[in-house]
Amino acid sequence: MESETYGVGEMILDAVKRGCREFIIGIGGSATSEGGTGMLRALGYEFLDEQGRPIREGLQDLDKIAQICAAHVPEELKECHFQIACDVTNPLCGENGAVYVFGPQKGVKEAEKQPLDEKMRHYAQKTQEFTGRDCSLCEGAGAAGGLGFAFLSYLPNAELKSGIDIVLRAIRLEDEVKDADIVITGEGRLDFQTAMGKVPVGVARLAKKYGAQVIAFAGGVTDDAVECNKKGIDAFFPIVRGVTTLDEAMMPENARKNMELAAEQVFRLLAGKSGGE
Repeated sequence: MESETYGVGEMILDAVKRGCREFIIGIGGSATSEGGTGMLRALGYEFLDEQGRPIREGLQDLDKIAQICAAHVPEELKECHFQIACDVTNPLCGENGAVYVFGPQKGVKEAEKQPLDEKMRHYAQKTQEFTGRDCSLCEGAGAAGGLGFAFLSYLPNAELKSGIDIVLRAIRLEDEVKDADIVITGEGRLDFQTAMGKVPVGVARLAKKYGAQVIAFAGGVTDDAVECNKKGIDAFFPIVRGVTTLDEAMMPENARKNMELAAEQVFRLLAGKSGGE
């Protein structure tokens, strides 16, 4: 009820003051459900109740917003371009929205979903009255407890894009893989969600553009990870070599050793090595 995104706004404002105008911001995995109002307050927006007083932080007072003021928002924000890396397609409100889907991860109980979603709807309505447009149904508006909605509604030149596409362009991975025969990727656990557009599949899609083979290594692999094969990953391999605890598997020295041993065996096969070589 009280957690907020104020720190995100502080970091943006600090970067703006230092001369930054191009931003790449990843959203998701937050502990917040307040529609990004904390970030917006840090940037100078004011959310006031009927008496003209600032509402309390977090989700608790979103239904008390009567007026929104932008008198203290720095003009420099108009010069900024925000690329928002977001792989979540949920809208802001409703059964697929921020409160219903992500609220339970943050302590929202079943009986609280509807009344808290109503608070979010009120915030969306007041935002529409203030900005003249409704972004609550946009894909990704519900990401990070509604932070996606705040970016789309209040910040000029903000666009939500696939996170992996933004990252691959930013690091210019295409320049590195266009002449490759084999591309290696992976993550902590390969599963069905990986195939829905996470990093390994994004890397595989780029590698296949140039006809490279794609191999993925992971700490763990689930049965439904076979979906990754349909998305361009030619073969994947778990690196854990025996029964172990998660803590033991994630110790840097163990993870490094397991990765080295698994990779060696795969590349012995690819290189046509025979026993003893």
